[in-house]
Amino acid sequence: MVSSSAQMPRSANQQDLARAAGVSVSTVSRALSNARGISAELRARIVKLAQELGYQGRGAQPGPGRFVRAYVTANVMSGGLVAFYSAVMEGIAKAARSAGLELQIRLVQHQLDPARLQREADEMPADGTLLVGIDLSGQIEAIFGPQRPMVLVNTFDPQMRYDSVAPNNFYGAAWATRLLLEAGHRHILHLRDQIRWTTLQREQGFLSAIAGVSGAHGEILDIRDDGDRALEAAARARKAGKSRWTAVFSVHDNGAIRLIHALENVGLAVPGDVSVIGFDDLPPAAMMTPRLSTMRVDCAAIGQQAIALMLRRLDDPGAAVVQVETAVSPVTGGTIAQIS
Repeated sequence: MVSSSAQMPRSANQQDLARAAGVSVSTVSRALSNARGISAELRARIVKLAQELGYQGRGAQPGPGRFVRAYVTANVMSGGLVAFYSAVMEGIAKAARSAGLELQIRLVQHQLDPARLQREADEMPADGTLLVGIDLSGQIEAIFGPQRPMVLVNTFDPQMRYDSVAPNNFYGAAWATRLLLEAGHRHILHLRDQIRWTTLQREQGFLSAIAGVSGAHGEILDIRDDGDRALEAAARARKAGKSRWTAVFSVHDNGAIRLIHALENVGLAVPGDVSVIGFDDLPPAAMMTPRLSTMRVDCAAIGQQAIALMLRRLDDPGAAVVQVETAVSPVTGGTIAQIS
């Protein structure tokens, strides 16, 4: 007796179709459900393969609506900014769900590979793209161009061709520096790390606040290369009386925390000998004793504004470019001492 399996060959499934078409299973699923973001040519090819291979699906269903792809910096996976970018992405995901957007997240390990961008744009075109913590480059612009919906998150386009949202880094940094100035400090060190538009704005805010107070002096220490060694050297110089700074504004909380450790290692107390303020209000800031004084960024609001900008751009592709800056607010800690 011949078995039923021999009498009835297995019908093709979506994995078979994906293998035959050279695309992902999710692309096959989207093509067969008439989802947006699939080119007419690719959809027709997948439908033809489904017929040839005897795919027994449920047929075309209404599409799920608009499809947005987000490329997210590796800091969301590792490093000191995990909490920052995780909160931004939570805001994006929540707002996307509320708006009925289908969101696909792609994590970027190091540099965003233009070949990958092009391949994914061709294989599964998105209605819009979010670049999260990734600065523009000429190669990225060549793939998208100003005519394709794209929103920059936690960065800006200096040529104002793309909608953007980021914290108000300039005024947030100026505010942080003023807190030290108001405590009587007149020689303040700024810790500079990676050079991006956002961090340069923080540096400019620091310098602006220093310039606004007679007798104030600002100094910059670059901690990008071999930062721990630079911080240790700075702490030793301060201990030996070779440096005059009495307060420090760090470009981010991680730098502030590392400096505090370096100061304590040479016998200097915070805030007794040196006052310190950070930026971002990351979780470790609240774990310190005393708590780190810092500037809080509303990361969820950044994510929500990113989706609002995307919806506006999708609804009106010709609308004027908008660049949004979200508020930054001080968090009172115990690392700033009044000296006069």
